[in-house]
Amino acid sequence: MDIGTELAIRAVIAGLYSSGAVTADQVRAIMTTLNEAAGAALDRREANSSKELTKLRKGIHQDTAVSPSPGDS
Repeated sequence: MDIGTELAIRAVIAGLYSSGAVTADQVRAIMTTLNEAAGAALDRREANSSKELTKLRKGIHQDTAVSPSPGDS
């Protein structure tokens, strides 16, 4: 994923969260899904994809200040 795509995804999620269109629980669900997808990518030996998904998840956390679900580290 190129940096422009990552930043666009982060901006959309942050905008939806800050406007109240999505809740903290919904942002957590997105981060959990990205964490699961990163794990699946590792299982398929796609380390770069896993790193990109993890970076995206961490960026969403940084942009929204929503804490990840327990177990998503």
